[in-house]
Amino acid sequence: MDIRQLQYYKEIVKQGNISKAAEILNIAQPPLSQLLKKLETELGATLIHRYRQKWELTESGKVLYQYAEQLLNQLEEVKKRIHEIEEGTTGTVRIGVSSACSNMLIDYIVGFREQFSQIKINIFTGDSEGLLNKLKQKEIDIALLLRPSNTQYYEMKTLKKEPTILIAPNSWTSFLSDQPTLKEIANLPFIKLGAMEGYSFYENILKAFEEHELKPNIIVECKDIPMVVALVNRGLGISIIPKMNYKSLFYEHLKIYEFRQFDFSVEPVMMKLKDVPISKAAAQFWEIVK
Repeated sequence: MDIRQLQYYKEIVKQGNISKAAEILNIAQPPLSQLLKKLETELGATLIHRYRQKWELTESGKVLYQYAEQLLNQLEEVKKRIHEIEEGTTGTVRIGVSSACSNMLIDYIVGFREQFSQIKINIFTGDSEGLLNKLKQKEIDIALLLRPSNTQYYEMKTLKKEPTILIAPNSWTSFLSDQPTLKEIANLPFIKLGAMEGYSFYENILKAFEEHELKPNIIVECKDIPMVVALVNRGLGISIIPKMNYKSLFYEHLKIYEFRQFDFSVEPVMMKLKDVPISKAAAQFWEIVK
């Protein structure tokens, strides 16, 4: 029993007459009669009682008709869904975002939803190193993160560069000038962004201290920027982080300094694997990023 047989059987029952069904289906009547007999033989059941003036569906015939109708409707729904996915009007986009770039992603999602309200968005959060691994393994379609040192395997859209800032608890401002120096902060408890493969931010901070013959007093290392900010916010130490746009983080107990002595900027990027096809839905999201 195949889809074609179910389509023909449904039409026979719908028309209540093999001749009419054959006319609708644009086939000869004998093959359609043979198809009905073949179905009955295959199922080992009479599907339709034939009389001279009328015919009648058996209980088995009714069950098969209901099954055929349900299956064929589902098949049409599948075709419709696939067509919508291929057209890029439905489907799913899998996006990875680092904590440093989370607020930037929110702005893009708002704009995307205005145009493609039927497309589902799955968001994966994590540090940039972990998200790059997900991208390599094709667990996500697109990643929004800080630019890694090696980008040869990726197609990339670069966004606005962001400077580095120093954040410190408000209660510590008496220890710091309006433009703090590395010497001023060297002995203060330092909450440091952890080292990540493919990124030089960690090494650049250490190098800046070394060039001034200083060593930071590192008490915590953490790859997650919101956690770093939260620890500083609780008064545990200071930190040097990318400025970015942390609208959703708590800064009520923090003071932010432009840290000009550490002249290093970061560059947020939108990335996808080079020469690897992505879904139409993901391609639509990629295109909104300018």
